[in-house]
Amino acid sequence: MSNLKRISLMSVAACALIGPAMAQTSNYYSRDKYETVLDRRQPEFDPEPVRLGAFVVRSNAEVGLTANDNVFATENNKQSDVIARVGGEFAADTDWSVHGLGFDASAYRNQYLDLSDESTTDVTARARGRLDVTRELSLRGSVFAEDLAEPRTDFVNAFGADRPVEYTRTGVTADADFQNDRIRWNNGVSFSDENYKDGKAAGTGANIDQDYRDRKVVYGRTRLSYAVSPNLAVFGQATATKSDYDVEQVFAGTPHSRDSKGYTVAAGVDFELTTLVRGDIAVGYLNETKDDSFFQDVSGLSIDGRMAWFPTRLTTVTFDAARRVVDTGAFESPSAVQTRFGARVDHELRRNIILSGYGGVSNYEYEDIDRKEDNLEFGAIATYKMNKRVHWELFARNRDRDVSGTAGFNGASYSQNQVGIGLKLYP
Repeated sequence: MSNLKRISLMSVAACALIGPAMAQTSNYYSRDKYETVLDRRQPEFDPEPVRLGAFVVRSNAEVGLTANDNVFATENNKQSDVIARVGGEFAADTDWSVHGLGFDASAYRNQYLDLSDESTTDVTARARGRLDVTRELSLRGSVFAEDLAEPRTDFVNAFGADRPVEYTRTGVTADADFQNDRIRWNNGVSFSDENYKDGKAAGTGANIDQDYRDRKVVYGRTRLSYAVSPNLAVFGQATATKSDYDVEQVFAGTPHSRDSKGYTVAAGVDFELTTLVRGDIAVGYLNETKDDSFFQDVSGLSIDGRMAWFPTRLTTVTFDAARRVVDTGAFESPSAVQTRFGARVDHELRRNIILSGYGGVSNYEYEDIDRKEDNLEFGAIATYKMNKRVHWELFARNRDRDVSGTAGFNGASYSQNQVGIGLKLYP
């Protein structure tokens, strides 16, 4: 055999071996070695989308009943009720090979059968678009509007209002994503305008002012990642937030501003080390500075993480953790540090029966006042996919809050249990 023929045969063999290896590493950020139970497709039972022109539409209608043994989330004088939930949602997206447009909307009515003043309607709508500038760079944007009501378990609803506090939120988002071999750079910015409606005190009808919560928020984020291998990437990320409140608050006759600026810087890993574990974990530093020295600044540890574990193909265990600064709506305390840890187990008992259990603990440390909250929530869900068009859900959940501190007399501790059934219908 001539040297030329030997070289030719060796080249063919090398290409056969190298080709699959190159294909495996063509995307260093692929994290799909294993499917979660909730993501796994079941063609016999999963609803099929409907095509309308250039759009692929996914929609459903929902009806359900929930029994709540402590509607007002109070420590004493508990009142129970049954809530009927009716509504639906849809999402429409193009499936073009490049670029994309999308719309989604939802509307739900929560009707209390006895305590009718507690009834609320939640409506959301969003329009989305994607521009694929090159194979490596894509730009995305959206506009959205929301009309929602805060649950009774939120801090601001613990002051005897005659109905849950309602608010609207509108805004825009813009994102730019770049990926080239081992480098990935994700960026985003958003603007939102939040407007809270005043409440009325139960019994007296006195006005409960919420104007001090109205604000405009500008939020930006960036993450730069480097893939060490197809299974592991390291990254650095940063966020920045600016909150401008519409009105100042008056304490002892003196107006004060809730306006603030905040940021986080963090480093982390994005991994799928084996077919059993994958996750995204970042640890860093957070800071929030108030424009008015009357309020305290906040700084400390930041956490942002989630991980999925696949003990078997039929079971998925997910974990999440976070530590961040939030505005709970407290008049005297514009900021609180929230620390949260949660876990969830999803098990595919049969292809059309999924059993889930979850639990989470969270802690709130309020700034400027002596108040701490420890919250515990756990529950169970059973989902039965009767066929492609009919899905049933049974659930039970418990929420507990323990309040401590000299400012803990408002929004005291409570325990709340809920059980319910829901039906989803797909066209």
